[in-house]
Amino acid sequence: MKLTNLLFSIILLAAGTNICAQVKPVLSSSPTEASNSDFLETTLRVTEVAVSGIAPQAKKEIESATKLMKDGNCGAAIAIISKTIKSNPKIAIAYNNRGFCYMQLDKLDLAIEDFNAALNLSPSSVTYTNRGMIFYKKGNPTSALADFSKAIQLNPKDSVAYITRAFIYDQTGDFESSINDYNKAISISPNDALYLSNRCYTYVKMNLFEKAIEDCSSAIQKNPKLTKAYGNRGAIYLKTSDFKSALNDYDAALKLDESVFDYHAGRGFALVNLNRFEDAIESLSKAIVIKPTAIVYFQRAMAYSKLNKPDLELNDYNKAIELDPNNAVLYNNRGTFHLKNKNNSDSLKDFSKAIELDPKLVVAYKNRSQLYKLLGENEKAAADKQKAETLAAEANK
Repeated sequence: MKLTNLLFSIILLAAGTNICAQVKPVLSSSPTEASNSDFLETTLRVTEVAVSGIAPQAKKEIESATKLMKDGNCGAAIAIISKTIKSNPKIAIAYNNRGFCYMQLDKLDLAIEDFNAALNLSPSSVTYTNRGMIFYKKGNPTSALADFSKAIQLNPKDSVAYITRAFIYDQTGDFESSINDYNKAISISPNDALYLSNRCYTYVKMNLFEKAIEDCSSAIQKNPKLTKAYGNRGAIYLKTSDFKSALNDYDAALKLDESVFDYHAGRGFALVNLNRFEDAIESLSKAIVIKPTAIVYFQRAMAYSKLNKPDLELNDYNKAIELDPNNAVLYNNRGTFHLKNKNNSDSLKDFSKAIELDPKLVVAYKNRSQLYKLLGENEKAAADKQKAETLAAEANK
């Protein structure tokens, strides 16, 4: 029978923006969008588990539920497993699988109850790994690490436990421990291309870009259809400003899977930096259809600017600010749009809002200083210029 386990697969999208003369955008974080637009993604891995001593009817029910789990029908799977548990309350794997279903439905407390029941009946590395994922989802990395370590203690050959523990180490900034766990997982499963693709994420965090690219390239060698490896490597090339290579990798990723937001967005970012603005707009528009985000609207606004389409440019700035209303950079850059189009009143509002949101945003003071100078308000212009110089000096200490 099959038991579904959770494995984190990392996608990093570095959105470098060299096209804005004033400032690089830094957008706020969300569960799937980390600071500086690093994207994380999860995937599922199926694990085979040998079981014995289960009545034929119960085994048949568990296998039926497992198929439903794999098909994404967790509600129906829970109904079948609950029936099995009612008549056979001592089957650990039934609790484990139902717990996994609850986890998929974001019913975390019910999932923990089932994983606890499974562990009380028969401690297993897979169940500890699954419960560790719940602790991580509930914001308890310490308990998550403890469960992954227990899983490894029970089964030192459980590569998934190493991979998931490595992910938690990444989140806590313990990159050395993360690399050690990735190395162990890869030594256990040397032909698993996904592990190499995941390890590259940690190397990026450590600014070891050559090693990260080597991992992605090795992953692609092992599995030329591993879409995430192309996406990861494309993101690294973006981060290192190798935009042609990034474009090639995103093209390869999209040939395998056109449904991924990150690949369309990354391709668009690369095209913007290659001054292929019409093509960039096409890719960024596809990304927006999949998932509207502030940074993609921002990038498309930059492309519209280069093509001298002010109405579309302004519309995208407005959309970006709707999605991320507390981002000072977006107001600053929309302010430069208004300044360029001689709308001094709206420009002043935007520069002032940017400063209100981020009192240390040097470029906003510089821009407002220039605007005050144009308006003949020389004292205010001088004050903003002095403030910008002071902040810049403090930042360089």
